Amino acid sequence: MIIVPTYLEKSPIHGFGVFANDFIAKGTKVWEFHPIFDLVFSEEEFERLPPSTKAEIEIHLYQPEPHGNLYYESTMGKYMNHSRDPNVDFSEVGCGWATRDIRKGEELTCDYRHFMADVSHIEYL
Repeated sequence: MIIVPTYLEKSPIHGFGVFANDFIAKGTKVWEFHPIFDLVFSEEEFERLPPSTKAEIEIHLYQPEPHGNLYYESTMGKYMNHSRDPNVDFSEVGCGWATRDIRKGEELTCDYRHFMADVSHIEYL
């Protein structure tokens, strides 16, 4: 879940994005795993969900290990968009850190390759 003040807004990158509601200093923890807001389930559990539910959430799922558990964030962090020059680093499992100062109103971005085992299904990467 995102642990800094943010808001959801239309993104120039893609769809909606997460934007800083206040200045975020370099090195600030921006996101951390929380078992209430970050759901974890197996591929088999996902396959048993109704088709409409699967279609709704699959765009926001991530899988850190091949054939491992699937993760779904229920808060707005799921709307963080990809960048090859991100301002939030997710290379440490369970945490996201500001890689530089982030201005108020700036979109928070991450590199999906930091926390997804397979990104081949994402056309723009």
